[in-house]
Amino acid sequence: MRRRPTVPVVLAVAVLLTGLAVVAGLGLAPREVRVPIAVGAPVEVSGAQVSARGERVSRAADRAPATARARTEAASALVPPKAPPYLVERAGAPLRRVPPGPVPGDPFTFQVGTLNVQGSQHRANGTGRAALHASTILGRGVDLVGFQEVQDDQLAVLRSRLPGWTIWPGQALGNQGVRLQIGWRDDLFELVDTGSITTTFDHQSRPIPYVLLRDRATTGEFWVIDLHNSPRDQEADRDAATGAQIALVERLKATGKPVLLMGDTNEKTEFGCRVSAATGMIGSNGATPGACVGAGPIKIDKIMGVGGVAFSGHVVDYGAPVRAATDHAFVRATVTVTPMVTPAG
Repeated sequence: MRRRPTVPVVLAVAVLLTGLAVVAGLGLAPREVRVPIAVGAPVEVSGAQVSARGERVSRAADRAPATARARTEAASALVPPKAPPYLVERAGAPLRRVPPGPVPGDPFTFQVGTLNVQGSQHRANGTGRAALHASTILGRGVDLVGFQEVQDDQLAVLRSRLPGWTIWPGQALGNQGVRLQIGWRDDLFELVDTGSITTTFDHQSRPIPYVLLRDRATTGEFWVIDLHNSPRDQEADRDAATGAQIALVERLKATGKPVLLMGDTNEKTEFGCRVSAATGMIGSNGATPGACVGAGPIKIDKIMGVGGVAFSGHVVDYGAPVRAATDHAFVRATVTVTPMVTPAG
């Protein structure tokens, strides 16, 4: 015969169940608790009968909503927020390396010419012909020109018809100095220095102008001389003038800068050969100290250079409107100048 549980046992079981309920309410992990109780045994508690029956006891069902919510929140914290949509564009062409620009000491190339304009005192319509000369210069793409036989009225036309050019000396060397002018494009060159020497031309003392120009892109500097020697049978005056011009070339060359010489020499071969032998100058027509005549046609209008100077594309131009504007050819060429190093001291 089984004995009924006593009241203390029942109370102990109740306390145990109450403790488990409290623990479950504090959020600890749910667990199942099996409590063995006598089945069908009535228990008297304060005069009341309580029938205790063994049951499966669990707090998991009570905590299910809170647990699911906690798990959802934890999972949400681990998932990164969704990125906003982006507009995808096709990539352009790859970047190309831009070659470096000119630096000091780099060679520079330009077009040079010499032009006897045939002065107004020699032929009618001097100003109209000067306008044709300006259009020829612009049309041929020449950047630097030595002019001879310029008169005041023609100088004014050249200045007005060659915008963006500087023409020197203008009237700076007096009336006789107007006859020889050096013109250049301002966007390519800037004036650094000027000077002149005096020679005899056709029984008159006349200044021979020269300038020091600086290439704006590379800062390379070079000298330019413009000349006109006596005509016809005035050989002695030509020889004397040539000697003074050789001395000038040597003096300018000693500065360590290239020298360009251009003008009407009134000699087809003698001037070039003498100057080349004395200074080492070469001609735009291929003349050298060892072959001083150069390629034909040989003209009295010369372009020569020394000190890092190389010529190409020599042209004896009689094309329109040159022949209508003067009795000379427009001699021109491409020149590449490599700046020289100035000697120390």
